[in-house]
Amino acid sequence: KPSGIDVEIMAKMAELDGNYQPEWMDTRWANLIPGLKSQKFDVLFSSMYITKERLAQIDMIPYYKTDISLLVRADSDLAPKGPNDLCGRTVGAMKGTAFATQVQDISKDRCVAKGKPAITVREFETSPQTTQALLAHAVEIQYDDAAVMTAATKNLPGKVKITSTEQFFPIVGGIGVRKGDTATRKLLEDGLNKIKASGDYSKILAAYGLKEPSAEDIAAVMK
Repeated sequence: KPSGIDVEIMAKMAELDGNYQPEWMDTRWANLIPGLKSQKFDVLFSSMYITKERLAQIDMIPYYKTDISLLVRADSDLAPKGPNDLCGRTVGAMKGTAFATQVQDISKDRCVAKGKPAITVREFETSPQTTQALLAHAVEIQYDDAAVMTAATKNLPGKVKITSTEQFFPIVGGIGVRKGDTATRKLLEDGLNKIKASGDYSKILAAYGLKEPSAEDIAAVMK
């Protein structure tokens, strides 16, 4: 069953609009943008970060600001607070995302370059698969989006915990639509404005430890 911040926001937008019901489709991360462009679906609502490379292919509507969180097993003696605590550890990240690249960069720049042991990075197809690897002791730490990690702690109470407190790579996430699809874009923008006005937007973001991006945040990623 689909769950998480994107599902909650979309459900509330549809509820306030009253004229449509979202139909969720499950697919691999690597298939998201190709699937949108080939019209297999109309909207990408999957906590996707806004980047120049993605903006060159699709349009994106900013809707949250996030950072990385580190997840460990609840019974683990590890309590990594930030990037420097990953050196020498086995870290799980989702395949095909910026996360794996970020961990590799941390390993190179903050660990190896300073004489510390490298990070062993293991990649998995989805965030839930990465969490299962964590529970199975295949990795020591999961590196993923803060909202995803918060959802994991809610879905697996007493089994996992977030220990990170330091800043990693704060970034703005966006809803993806096909270039030229002005009708869908307007529907989504109107929906966001309605849930902002109702107060539901800020409540949902807060429940996942996220913030609304400022005008400056948006301008920095949308240029």
